[in-house]
Amino acid sequence: MAPAFDARADYIAARDVRDHSELVALLGGLPQKGVLFPLVGARRAGKTWELKALEHLLAGSHGGEVRYVDLRRHGPDFSKVPEARCLLLDEPELSGSGSRVRPAGDFLRWCEERHLGGTTLLLAMSPAEWVVLQREGESRGLVSAKDLRFLSSLQPAQAERMAARTELSRKLLSQLPDLWKRSPFLLELAFQVAEEPGAQSDEDVWELLRLVRERSDYAEFHYFEAVYRNGLTDAQRAVLNQVADAAEPSDKKGLDLLVRCGLVGKGGSRPVLADPILAAELLPLRFHHISDLHFGPKSAERVDAKDSGAHARRMATGLGPKHVRDEYLRHVASLKAMGRAPHVLIVSGDLVEWGEDAQFEEARGWLEKVLEHLEEHPRLRPDEPHLLLAGGNHDVDWRQTDGDAGARKRHVPFARAFDSLPRSLRVRLEEAPESRQLAIARYPELGVEILLLGSAEFGGEQEKDPVREGLLELVERLRKEVMAKPEHERAEALLRQVSRIDPGLVHGEDLARVRREPWSQPVRLAVLHHPVSPLPMTELGRYVGLINAGEVKDRLMEKGFCLVLHGHAHTGWFGKEAWPGRHGEQVLWIASAPSLGSREVQEHHGFNELVLSREPRGSETTYSLTVLRYSREGGSWEARSRMNCRPGAV
Repeated sequence: MAPAFDARADYIAARDVRDHSELVALLGGLPQKGVLFPLVGARRAGKTWELKALEHLLAGSHGGEVRYVDLRRHGPDFSKVPEARCLLLDEPELSGSGSRVRPAGDFLRWCEERHLGGTTLLLAMSPAEWVVLQREGESRGLVSAKDLRFLSSLQPAQAERMAARTELSRKLLSQLPDLWKRSPFLLELAFQVAEEPGAQSDEDVWELLRLVRERSDYAEFHYFEAVYRNGLTDAQRAVLNQVADAAEPSDKKGLDLLVRCGLVGKGGSRPVLADPILAAELLPLRFHHISDLHFGPKSAERVDAKDSGAHARRMATGLGPKHVRDEYLRHVASLKAMGRAPHVLIVSGDLVEWGEDAQFEEARGWLEKVLEHLEEHPRLRPDEPHLLLAGGNHDVDWRQTDGDAGARKRHVPFARAFDSLPRSLRVRLEEAPESRQLAIARYPELGVEILLLGSAEFGGEQEKDPVREGLLELVERLRKEVMAKPEHERAEALLRQVSRIDPGLVHGEDLARVRREPWSQPVRLAVLHHPVSPLPMTELGRYVGLINAGEVKDRLMEKGFCLVLHGHAHTGWFGKEAWPGRHGEQVLWIASAPSLGSREVQEHHGFNELVLSREPRGSETTYSLTVLRYSREGGSWEARSRMNCRPGAV
């Protein structure tokens, strides 16, 4: 008994759901300009079924002489192509499009002879083959775009007819994204995989579609290779890549052809990829790396208010968002409308100023708003982390740092604030270094893994010095006995800070875990708060950098990490390091993010955008990673500098 669904099956009239009336009328005697009717559709779009359906429907017309012909069986020799009143020609393999074998000029001369002999010709071809045919025959009057027809996408009612074969497929249809309902081949394949033993379609549709994508790449289909590489010209692929990047396509005619072929659709006012397999392969993954928001008294405001009166505060409300960070929120919302919003948000510390619950609560609410504007990606599982958090030295409670117990207590407010954030992952410094696990976000479908390191392990550490403590006791006694109330309060505030040091350090236990961890994805990134290398800036203070930066970089380079993201310096900066003789040609790129929210900056506020692109070629996939630094100037966010990384470069 034949299975209910089989994407490899030959034409079965009972399973045909498309409307063929337009093409039946076309072949019934409509006038034509050229020597054949071109029928263009993407590869794997169902052109063969369309031709065989027409052969079936027209069997009683044209004197019964309607023949489907697979031209691959005849090679460049046309002498054995059967005679008929109507020929439905498939697989022309026209030279000029990849590895095609049939010269377009010879083919058109043969078509002209048949046309003059009274034969009606309908030729199904890919977009690439149409370009070859048009270029060869339009100037000679043999081919006309006015005769051109396109294979239409499935309509909702037709998809429902396909799904009506089984109870499971009927139920599954309502759960599938709309993109999967436009192609009869992909819909058939999805139903086929769902019906196989062990499929979990009812529980996890995303996992089912992952299996379908995997199956589409089997040797029997080679879907991406057939549709993208073999079925399109270089120029057409360039248009698809521009659409994937949410850029304005430069070739409007090429864009229109891909729209009519069903590979590109409309996403509001912009073109979007309409094929789910192409979308999964071509859509880049975007990260936004933000840092140093500093919710609290030192938050940067958009308006420089010289007048602090009530009337000035009222007028300021009419000037837009109060804080710079809120202008970024508005910017991300506008990116979402353009299809350029990030898929994952990375925060490298100092979300707040003093590690207080009220500041953390405000930061959490702001992050929740940003998360509402993130894009989904077909290769990003809905339950995988979309928000990655590494705390900074300001994200600790400096009131809870005394003694051994303070080593953990200082990180509890950060944990309490962000523990329940959905789809998030954070560094867990509130747990003992001897037993905690590494914070690693893994995205196997995208070939990415991201390590979050806590460099504020000893943030706000109390410095124990007997001489200093004796001096502080004397100051405290004088404060209580002599000082007036204003000086008393000021001295009390200073005392909370004067005995603190603020070292950046990644705990040795965590570095040992990095060495033992089985890293497997080709693109490996690390995130922490403190700089791993000196920046071209000056900062006065003890422990302003990472105490064990060399050891951290040594471990990351040993494990093949390509990029480190950090904050802390409030300065945007790109760099790269290589250690010849120790790690061969391994390169470690470094990206420091500007502050997004502190008023204490040496340059413009900003953020980094990471764009990861994949290029599959058979069983191999190559990756490219671009880091763009955006700065806010004149109320807008502009890319000021760029760094191109080579993931896995050795």
